[in-house]
Amino acid sequence: MHEQEEPTKISVDEANDLVIAHKGWAESIAKSVARAWNLDWQLDGLDGAALEALLFCARRFQPDRGVPFKGYARKRIHEAATEAARRSKGWRRGAGTASRTERLAREVSAELFNVFPELRAGQLPSFDGDDGGSQGTRIALQQMLIGASIIATRQGLADALPDDMLDFKRMLQTVATLEIIHQLLIWKVYWEGNSLRTVATAWETDELNVIREHKVLLEYLQKAIGKAKSLKIPRVRPGLKQASIKLKKEHPTGMFRKLLEEG
Repeated sequence: MHEQEEPTKISVDEANDLVIAHKGWAESIAKSVARAWNLDWQLDGLDGAALEALLFCARRFQPDRGVPFKGYARKRIHEAATEAARRSKGWRRGAGTASRTERLAREVSAELFNVFPELRAGQLPSFDGDDGGSQGTRIALQQMLIGASIIATRQGLADALPDDMLDFKRMLQTVATLEIIHQLLIWKVYWEGNSLRTVATAWETDELNVIREHKVLLEYLQKAIGKAKSLKIPRVRPGLKQASIKLKKEHPTGMFRKLLEEG
């Protein structure tokens, strides 16, 4: 008897393409739910919930199972938008009734709003040098996708399923190869919940330096995760050199290297 092969997840690039191709469709679901609840799909946060559910489904999609992406994602997107509608109306679902996956998805969604505050206004993150068109949209979605993956890694470490743990460990190993200051930036934003502005203040540097460095790191991680061949790690930008020297003295070992060593 032949062993059944495990379905394979799609690559990060393929997940990005799915998000871009289906963003309008996910928004249409959010609008439909908003109409049913007599809410504003943007002001009441249904658009952000639908987008996060779309990101989550894109990361988890396994085409080998033979289920079309829309068929796979429709229920989760609808549930996410409905949950946002319930919260907006002041309803509260009992914590015990939510599945582990639903709980993690909602927590990831909430933290994405902290990392990318533009989402609260119904806008995609904008980055220095983006053209604001389709390419800018693609970059923003890529950044959000990898940001969601980092958040999911931190939240899922305590009780991860075996398949998820492999993904989480791969993420940690990739981040652990970065410069000390870059590991600390990821740690402070995604593990400690600091804003980029707070990090910039603590490091006594211009906020734009930290914002741009954060963008570079997410771009690198998006390309590096799942690649068999290692990529050249990002250099520290000139505006952060002094902070990097100081932090390297304070933290001889990177935060994620420590995390891996502690098991």
